[in-house]
Amino acid sequence: MKNRLVIKSDFKLLDEVYQWLENLLVDITSKKKLNDILLVNQEMVTNSILHGNKESIEKEIIIEVFITSTDIILEITDQGEGIIKFPSLEESKELNYIEENGRGLKLAVLLTENIVIKGSKTQYIFTNE
Repeated sequence: MKNRLVIKSDFKLLDEVYQWLENLLVDITSKKKLNDILLVNQEMVTNSILHGNKESIEKEIIIEVFITSTDIILEITDQGEGIIKFPSLEESKELNYIEENGRGLKLAVLLTENIVIKGSKTQYIFTNE
């Protein structure tokens, strides 16, 4: 099953994305896994608006969700140059929750099973519990 939402690069739309994703997943995964996915999504869509699309309201972000019998794959595409690399698991374990720079990337590493970068498209893979 695949679901897709396209938004403009506007921080005001973050709540709409959150609600869409929550409604999509609430009945098919555990509360903990849902919270992990919602947190990663919130951080990464924020990064797409801020760093990928440089807050250009004309640019879009595509959020897609692929649901299989074993995985939930969150795919976020912006119109920027893409993420070069994520921090390692060891670097991510030294997460400072108050520090804003790099926090989202570290959370993504800690809360996902795998991350696949394809230019400006990034897949966040969660094992469905």
